Amino acid sequence: MVEQEVQVIEVEDHRLLVEAERRSSCQSCAVKSGCGTSVLAKWFDKKHLQFYVDKPVDKPLEEVSVGDHVLVGMQESALTQGALTVYLLPLLAMIAAALLMDSWLSTSFYWRDLVVAASAFSGLVLALFAGRLYLHLARCQQRFNPVLLAVSIGKSPSEHSH
Repeated sequence: MVEQEVQVIEVEDHRLLVEAERRSSCQSCAVKSGCGTSVLAKWFDKKHLQFYVDKPVDKPLEEVSVGDHVLVGMQESALTQGALTVYLLPLLAMIAAALLMDSWLSTSFYWRDLVVAASAFSGLVLALFAGRLYLHLARCQQRFNPVLLAVSIGKSPSEHSH
């Protein structure tokens, strides 16, 4: 199980809104100053990610309040399946659509390259929507939702000093 400590932002009746600090491997890399990925991560990467965690039915959470740190987790298999759905499925669909159109069109067709490129893009977009639909339907099964592992880890270090 992949676990991360998160901060509670809002407490609702049946769920918690939590915020996790996004950790990048670029921070510990020796060549981060000369890497394009590191530069892009600084410009475009959000530092915090907010998401909901359902309260467990069997544990009372009256003691959880805004600012508390809790431990959440997600199964590795769900993480792997989600990554394959989001990254590999669109790539394979794009390649398959391009190859299918390339084999179907005659070599003398004037707009052949443009049609093959458009079909590749269409395969990519279709697979992105199909993957999103699949993950949305699977989310209803609670497979891809993070779970609350530890109710209260405590306040953040900055709150202890006050």
